[in-house]
Amino acid sequence: MKRHILPLGVLALSSAWSPVGVAADAAPSAVEAEATQLPEVVVTAQRRGEAINSVPMSISSFNGQELQTYGITDTRDLAKLVPGFTAADSGFDTPIYTLRGVGFADSSFATTSTVGVYADEVSLAYPIMSKGPNFDIQRVEVLKGPQGTLYGRNSTGGTINYIANKPSSALVGGGDVSYGSFGRVDTQGYISGPIGDSLRARLSAISINSTIGWQTSATRPNDHLGTIEKQAARGIVDWQASDDVQVRLTLSGWQDRSEPQAPYAIARQAQFKLPLPGEFTNILQTLTGININSAFLAPSVSSYPLIPDNQNARIADWNKNGDFGLRDRFWMASLRPYWYISDSLSLTGLFSIQQMRADGSSLPQGGLDVEDIDQVLYASIRSVSGELRLEGTAGDKVNWLLGVNSNRDKHHEVIEGHGSENSLNVFIFGDTAPLNKPLFFEKGAAKSDANVHSDSVFADGNVELLDTLKLTLGARYTRERQEYAGCTYVAADNDSIIPFPFFTAASFLKGGNSVVAQGECGSLDASNNAGLYTDTLSERNVSYRSVLSWTPTNDTLFYGSYSRGYKSGGFPTIFSVDQASLKPVVQEKLNAYEIGAKISALDRALQINAAAFYYDYTNKQLLTYFKDEIFGALQYLQNVPKSRNVGAELAIAYVPFERLHLNASGSYIRTKVIRYEGKNTQGDDFDFAGQEFNYTPRLQASLLANYTFPISRDLNLTPGLGYTYTGSTNSTLEHDPLFALEAHRVLDAQITLSSQDKIWSLTAFGRNLTDEFYKNSVIKLGDTVFAYSGQPRVYGLTLTVDLQ
Repeated sequence: MKRHILPLGVLALSSAWSPVGVAADAAPSAVEAEATQLPEVVVTAQRRGEAINSVPMSISSFNGQELQTYGITDTRDLAKLVPGFTAADSGFDTPIYTLRGVGFADSSFATTSTVGVYADEVSLAYPIMSKGPNFDIQRVEVLKGPQGTLYGRNSTGGTINYIANKPSSALVGGGDVSYGSFGRVDTQGYISGPIGDSLRARLSAISINSTIGWQTSATRPNDHLGTIEKQAARGIVDWQASDDVQVRLTLSGWQDRSEPQAPYAIARQAQFKLPLPGEFTNILQTLTGININSAFLAPSVSSYPLIPDNQNARIADWNKNGDFGLRDRFWMASLRPYWYISDSLSLTGLFSIQQMRADGSSLPQGGLDVEDIDQVLYASIRSVSGELRLEGTAGDKVNWLLGVNSNRDKHHEVIEGHGSENSLNVFIFGDTAPLNKPLFFEKGAAKSDANVHSDSVFADGNVELLDTLKLTLGARYTRERQEYAGCTYVAADNDSIIPFPFFTAASFLKGGNSVVAQGECGSLDASNNAGLYTDTLSERNVSYRSVLSWTPTNDTLFYGSYSRGYKSGGFPTIFSVDQASLKPVVQEKLNAYEIGAKISALDRALQINAAAFYYDYTNKQLLTYFKDEIFGALQYLQNVPKSRNVGAELAIAYVPFERLHLNASGSYIRTKVIRYEGKNTQGDDFDFAGQEFNYTPRLQASLLANYTFPISRDLNLTPGLGYTYTGSTNSTLEHDPLFALEAHRVLDAQITLSSQDKIWSLTAFGRNLTDEFYKNSVIKLGDTVFAYSGQPRVYGLTLTVDLQ
């Protein structure tokens, strides 16, 4: 049975299990061990195969069977297994990944993450690309800390690398089918083997479908949302062109036509407010007895029954007249040639092309039963990349690597905001609902186009200074150029009483002279005339890493490292009157200091991994707010000049006796803004010095366990438990209590009946058995503050067959 060590971060007990009798036991990522020993897990964190406990770095690794066992269906679910990692909902279809407190909560389709995601070393440069389902995976490796030297741009927090199962030398096949709550059916299968003397191939696919929406409307109990419709497939062909040359071609893709999750409204905050100083507003409210800042809410919004104390994960709300659904699809082709030049020299190439599209993905927002701030997304990303790596050795003491990398990305994004009941339409003329038309706009939109060119050269190597002392050095020089164009406008097919007063009025009131028709860019330049905003961002940087590791015994490793990583700057896609709010954020820089230890004991029955780190953060990128003269408080991008992270991780894996496997993992992180003055969610001035980062709980822990025992000559039974604790945090940097994300605990369990010959297994599982309610994101947009809840309790049954 294979087990992988989970890096952790506080004192905790935990347990993890893989059912015996599943194909994962044959995965080549680990070396077979005695039943009372932990296996030697092999990873490729440094672009070469190494035992995980010989790599001077904090790493979490899980095999494919473990991912299936714990219900890890996509990257966001890894938060259940990797303390220090969180995933949140941006509200715009784009996931927000944070690792060790290093994250970027931007909602743009083409935003880049601080946590790099890779598929067989190919970068999925944009988080939206990583939303596809996980399937036919050999293992996943989560590398913590800046990885800029080997993995390039946008990996200041770390990297997640998926390694797919590869073609086999013999004909094999298998699959599984699962049925669970809400009529969910997961079906996946694979076939692999030789197709000629020099060719091997593997084809795999998965389909996830549900017939019952898991969410229930707060105002319409018979209305449901949240059905699932996802499919994905992958084909891999290996060609042994000669004794020294190998070529691997991979084609993969996925589509998602599911109904997106809807939020629930917890507070009303009118998007449009009188542009008056706060003291004048207070005087008016005192004299009139009217809440001035809520006076422009449509009656349908002001009378909506908010649910700030919601404790039911299934309760949410959405526009009763809306038709919501994702229209996302992704495909990728990659080519990996390998040339074995000599015993001490090899050349590896890695070339890929990727396409990601959203063709009218309709997203419910606001948590109301009317159209206040719903979004429709039309977007595309095309990414082409190439890399060459020359690797070699110099005797028995030196390993080295030299490489070049180039990326060419092009993306286009249009976000349509549908807000017929928004407060912007109520201003002056009052409620226009009886006329069946909004006053100003039915559809406003923000758009952006960008071309990104990135080139880099890199080197990495290690040398044995002594038999027990090793030095690792690496560096990467990167040059990147982004060409951007964007603006906000009223959609050409907008249907309102007054078709285009917004930007024309804004221009003339500010001294400009632009008459802006529907469909034309309305964002105002420095002369207060409307038009398309264009800009270019050119940046250069040098990432590097140095590590000194000491192995006094074969079972003990101590290391200390210093590294520097960068995340590229970028432009937003936001609604705004002023072009100044479309200016980019510059690249952020992270200096990381880390010490760690990896210790095996009790004849490899016990493994203890520990690490402590300090991050010095410069120009952290932040999605914050500004007060727009027409649209009220809106989001835009800013840099936090100075901040820091400090934390520790602990991982314990233990096999106390045959067939019992226990794991414990946890992380403790303290973050702090040292210097930054900006705006809060209301668009008001705020000094953020001393604040902790958003989406960063101080404490996370994972407790996992399993025990396998025979119940007959032919059958095994494996019960298992999984427990995850996530501490409290906040969706905002100012830690507004309204946006609090409370601590929560999730308990999972499963029991597997499997054959001794590992041909089949039957698993019954339950996720979130206590039906713990929690929020994973709270957002202010439109006229409400709304929250997204975590998944409710679900049950299911999985049948797996593997024919080897």
